[in-house]
Amino acid sequence: MLMTLLENFFKPPTLKGLSLNVRTVNLSLDGLRTGVDNIRHDVHLSDGFCKTVYDLTIHLIAKHTHSEDILNLDKSSILANEKEQFKRLCEEVMTDAVNKAKLADNPVINILAQVAVIKFILKNIRNCFDMLMDTGDNMIREYNITNKRDKLDKSIALKNRLSELTQNKNTFLCSISREIFQYFSEVQTHNLKDMRQINFGDDGMLPEEIYLNPMLYAENPSDDVFMIEEYDLLMGHRVDDPDKYEPLAEFIVNLLTEIHIKDNHNDAFSPEEFKKTAYQWIKHSDNVDTLFNHFQTLHQARLLKKKKGDKSEISALTGQAAAQKRRLSFFYKKFNKTGVLNRIAALYEMKPIYSEYCPPLVPQVVLQYMIAPGSRKGTKNRLERSKQFFSKPFFTESLDMAAKQSRKVGKSAKQACLMRFLKAFFRYHRDFQNAIMLRQAMDELHLAREEKIIHLSRSNNTLYEFLLPHERVSEEKPIFNHVIVKADVRGSTDITHRMIEQGLNPASYFSLNLFDPITDILVEYDASKVFVEGDAIILSIFEREETPEGWYSVARACGLAANMLSIVQRYNVRNHEHQLPIIELGIGICFKEDKPLFLFDGANRIMISSAINLADRLSGCSKALRKRQELVKGHFNLYVFQTVSEEEMSKTADDLFLRYNVNGIELSKPGFQKLQKEIGMKCISATVPGFGTSKMNFYVGKFPTATGEYQTLVIREASVIQMNPETFQPVRTTSRNYYEVCTNPKICENIKKAASKS
Repeated sequence: MLMTLLENFFKPPTLKGLSLNVRTVNLSLDGLRTGVDNIRHDVHLSDGFCKTVYDLTIHLIAKHTHSEDILNLDKSSILANEKEQFKRLCEEVMTDAVNKAKLADNPVINILAQVAVIKFILKNIRNCFDMLMDTGDNMIREYNITNKRDKLDKSIALKNRLSELTQNKNTFLCSISREIFQYFSEVQTHNLKDMRQINFGDDGMLPEEIYLNPMLYAENPSDDVFMIEEYDLLMGHRVDDPDKYEPLAEFIVNLLTEIHIKDNHNDAFSPEEFKKTAYQWIKHSDNVDTLFNHFQTLHQARLLKKKKGDKSEISALTGQAAAQKRRLSFFYKKFNKTGVLNRIAALYEMKPIYSEYCPPLVPQVVLQYMIAPGSRKGTKNRLERSKQFFSKPFFTESLDMAAKQSRKVGKSAKQACLMRFLKAFFRYHRDFQNAIMLRQAMDELHLAREEKIIHLSRSNNTLYEFLLPHERVSEEKPIFNHVIVKADVRGSTDITHRMIEQGLNPASYFSLNLFDPITDILVEYDASKVFVEGDAIILSIFEREETPEGWYSVARACGLAANMLSIVQRYNVRNHEHQLPIIELGIGICFKEDKPLFLFDGANRIMISSAINLADRLSGCSKALRKRQELVKGHFNLYVFQTVSEEEMSKTADDLFLRYNVNGIELSKPGFQKLQKEIGMKCISATVPGFGTSKMNFYVGKFPTATGEYQTLVIREASVIQMNPETFQPVRTTSRNYYEVCTNPKICENIKKAASKS
């Protein structure tokens, strides 16, 4: 045990085995058209949305500054209503951006819209605050012109109020901005998250830390009070200050690099390359605990030991704590040599009391008083001179006591102070770098508000417009893709015959149990009927040019087919209770990357498409295979077999497969390929009971219905088996695949759970 402790004590610090947070955000607007000035990107935001941002901002300024009388707000207007209106219109504008990015096949347009809205909100907040001050100044001038006593008194009172607003402008701007961007965040993370995830993956939405960033809100982000209250920091400003931001960031990265070099003397990963990673590490305050917090790790180990937990886990925690302690000791020694550690300890001792002396002092002077005894006499003289302006004396006893206490802080407490400081610094570094990146992106776009510029940019096809639905020109666009869904009733002739024999009405039976309920759900999937007959229904879903909100034709066809089966199965439960026939379907889905043709028989429009014929094949079922019990009792409802030779298959493009399709849904291969482009899908390899130990592929993804709901799809990819057409015995597994839309509840649930964990 003693040897282990000694080994741990003398081991050098290491970074091996650490899992540290690294996430980079890309705000590049490369690839977008430049606007009329040939420099920036022209963006026109909805006038209705901009008006709502203005109304909400005015209400928030009035709320935070208690200036309702100056702003002369409409009493019928309520802040809660303005907030909900803002959130609703913001979602509509952002949805327009998602659709336009999808239309142009350019995700950067989606990022452009988010940056443009952030820029407009920030600019609007400052403009509205300036308007408040200008309105107040105008009121003062009007009071002074009258030369009446009561008006002059009001003028003096208003001057004092405006002076207070100016003095606390940083605080007000931060509070107002924080609240409005919290509403913006709710729209981003709740209302739009799934839509962006489906279309653009994880990079489709800006992380919250980009816009919930106090650096963007403050009039003066380097203000000492702002730094202390917002970041728990006080950075140096003078050239020789050891705690200036840039040198300190470099110092921390160099310390990490020093450890890395000792870890990997022969590593091809150069120090300069490592530093780029380290600069990303210090953007995540959680990394401080991972790197240094042996106090927390030892506490976890003790709790686990008390509960008689797993010994190997306790040992791992103990080893982790020892490594953290070595890293913290290394950083502590290095920081101590620079003198920064004394400033850190003094900062945290002075934080509870510094506001008693500011103003007239600034926090840097207070900190200097605590750490440099030679500066105290001058500071006391300054406080003495200031008391006549503040109508109160300033006593330095609290500062003297805090300075004395900071000198008494022991090593362990100083290490805790260092971790506190590093957490604060990592957060500051993240926000500082994010603010630079966002401001650069905002500088690259021009918010076009003048009608002349909007018209000129629009005419030259250089304008990016993000509008509300009623602000867009509405017209039906040409069809360029379509999907056919064919649902065929198994054994319909036999059902009809038996019902007529029993004196029952098969027409009303099929109408009430199949056609009518399916008609009721077509609007959810933007589908329409092509053809209906006694035992079959053919449906279509179109994709139109410049309407990306509808470019989910295959996903919606799959969701519609699954819903059709669900409806029929619900009706079957009731029919079984009343000794009525059970309906079984076979469904085929075929995608065609082309528009269908139409001819007219009088007023009736008739569709012509090769997709109808293929969907008919996919929905079919071999009578011979339907009798095979091993298929009837299987976990799936669709099996596809090849019964002819490869030579015969290669001679034709026709579908020569034999199918078992009872309550199954087959999706054509082009349809599956299109589905993968429509929505993000995770591939899950899993075994299924009854299919041996070999794994099969399942694909999981969400899509939006036409009514705005989200539905999950599970697609099974399976190999076509070649079988002997006479004995029905399998011969071999071919290289061809088929695709089934899964509806087995247990399998679907298991695959969804696996996808959520991956």
